[in-house]
Amino acid sequence: MKTLTGKVITAPGVKPTVEVKWGRENFWVYGAIEPLTGDHFLHEYPQLNGDYFQEFLDWLSHQLGSAACDFTD
Repeated sequence: MKTLTGKVITAPGVKPTVEVKWGRENFWVYGAIEPLTGDHFLHEYPQLNGDYFQEFLDWLSHQLGSAACDFTD
């Protein structure tokens, strides 16, 4: 990362102390992988919380369709 620099006015001989705020954007990737076939389902969300996890589960259920219910064990 590059440090943000700028000029600050202070008294002679005084080293300035300035708060630096990094501009960052974060995101979370929820995912599921089927280890035998390598099928993977990934979806990006802006936060990590229960509401977005439920959205992911609903989305995953929609992506899998009836295949999610075809377990033969």
